[in-house]
Amino acid sequence: MLRLLAILFVISVFIPVEFYTMAGSVRIEPYRIVLGVTLLYALLNIKTLLEQADLVDVLLIGLIILAFASIWHNHGLQQSVESTGIYAIETLGAFWLARLFITTPERFFHINRLFIIILTSLTLFAIYEAFAQHRFMHDIAKWLTGHDALDYRLYTHYYIRGGIMRATSLFEHPILYGSLLALFFPFAFLWWLRSRSLLVGLNVVGLVISMITTLSSAPLLSLIFQSGIAILTRFWHSARRLWIALFFGGIAGAMLINAFSNRGFFGILISYLTFNPNTGYFRMMQWEHSMDDIADNPIMGIGLIGPGLHDWTRPYWITDWFGNSIDSFWLLLTLQHGIFAAFLLLLASLYATFSTLNHSWKHTEATRWMVTAWLLSFLSLILIGFTVDYFGKLQPMFFFALGMIGWARYYTWDETGSLPDSGTQPTDGERL
Repeated sequence: MLRLLAILFVISVFIPVEFYTMAGSVRIEPYRIVLGVTLLYALLNIKTLLEQADLVDVLLIGLIILAFASIWHNHGLQQSVESTGIYAIETLGAFWLARLFITTPERFFHINRLFIIILTSLTLFAIYEAFAQHRFMHDIAKWLTGHDALDYRLYTHYYIRGGIMRATSLFEHPILYGSLLALFFPFAFLWWLRSRSLLVGLNVVGLVISMITTLSSAPLLSLIFQSGIAILTRFWHSARRLWIALFFGGIAGAMLINAFSNRGFFGILISYLTFNPNTGYFRMMQWEHSMDDIADNPIMGIGLIGPGLHDWTRPYWITDWFGNSIDSFWLLLTLQHGIFAAFLLLLASLYATFSTLNHSWKHTEATRWMVTAWLLSFLSLILIGFTVDYFGKLQPMFFFALGMIGWARYYTWDETGSLPDSGTQPTDGERL
């Protein structure tokens, strides 16, 4: 059952956004159906779920409770039930699918390989879309479904740079496509370093070319972050105190910048983490003008943002052309559901990351490279979330990635070369 759900989820990620139906005000897409069934399966197998649960599960459930309370407070009970149900499907459903299915390094390897093969197979289509300036896959999907799901601006000059149209492939936006490519790049690259296979090398080249066709800062910044994180993971165990000192030194530096700069730390950070000056300016304005809403609603947030719901305040003279979108995953979560909701998710993400990092040196060579690939991918995903909103299919992919590393705790070796006694241990047949 879980294997089928995992395969269907991977397939559903690559189904164009035009394939959907409406159930009242709720948009039903294939990936939501798969994750809804997964959530039901997980709850029906609560014993297995509890055996594998850790602090991350508790924090994510807390996130759902806070989101429910926030929407109820801002929009009423009916809207809270509908919206929180979808949110739970995209968060807990995706997380528990990865947690329950990916229980061995073999499954981790195969699920990453499947994503990489599909993404690489789309490279030639992305090249054609970029240089022919023709979103033909979405045109075909529109013809089949009758749904025009893409933002009209994606067909305008705003998304053409140097005569090249920013490729979306099968996705809703170039940022989604580029971020997904960057998410699986570390695994593909380390896989190639380990195997030195020409075929694997072609996959790496395909991912890089596809990222270039998106003309997006998100995947390129991901690669930059991944390079820095590679140094962190390589020397973490031998120089942990140095890294901790640098971390707290960085926090102190950020506080000083925030105190003495008129733009603030995040304003400066966002302005330099985007390659397009206009994009950087827009995102800096979002941080600047949403802070008063966060200050006025720190616990419950302002709720959902959209037509007929709530909006964040900004000067009237930019409302028409500025739009109501927030291009930051962490900022939007804080704005909508409050500071504590964002804190719980950030804590869950950092706990999973550093718990894995602290034990990475205990892995054998057969599994250590895969753990390293996950660390590079997920840590960069956390960082890029400050400049990119994980909307659409990228939100469940964030939580799926968060759950993908649960197997690693069962494959660490102590100093005597034996597996630890705590926790559910895999059978010999499941090990690499």
